[in-house]
Amino acid sequence: MSQAATLYRISADTFLKLVNSDNNPQFDTASAKDHAIFQGSFMGLEFVLSKGKDDSTTELIREVFNPRLSLGEQDFNSLTFEEQLEFYESGGTISYLDTSSISKLNAFLEQVSETDIQSNYDAIELNDNGIYPEVWHNDSSSDQGYNLRHILDDLKELNAIVNHANNQGDYILVFVG
Repeated sequence: MSQAATLYRISADTFLKLVNSDNNPQFDTASAKDHAIFQGSFMGLEFVLSKGKDDSTTELIREVFNPRLSLGEQDFNSLTFEEQLEFYESGGTISYLDTSSISKLNAFLEQVSETDIQSNYDAIELNDNGIYPEVWHNDSSSDQGYNLRHILDDLKELNAIVNHANNQGDYILVFVG
């Protein structure tokens, strides 16, 4: 089983219910308006989108799958990586993108073209940089996973969920594991 990132789009009302849940947020996936799953490829998408960008843009892109904001009582940033994983898996915290981050991300993604992705994609570079799952291919045939086609499909998914969230004033919850 590979690592996956799942983004859930939720309404502002659902978000407020989570905020007001006494430091023990419990998210029911049925309350999501939509979701997108990035199976094994989200680190590649992040790498390709960040390539050649300035620090502030790179930080914005990194936030998609590693938000700095979270619901829950723990100071997540003070934990070791292993403690963060354990705490995250226990459901004690929920990472999210707020409407401001979503708006900035949407504006950035509107400027990204398929040609930009094609020129930034290089399977050898992804593998050499240890970008999970380190089995990227330059062969983009439909029977190969982890290739340019996979990244372009993920970009369409990311564009769709971010654009809908931006247009409707929604939040995005982020679960990676």
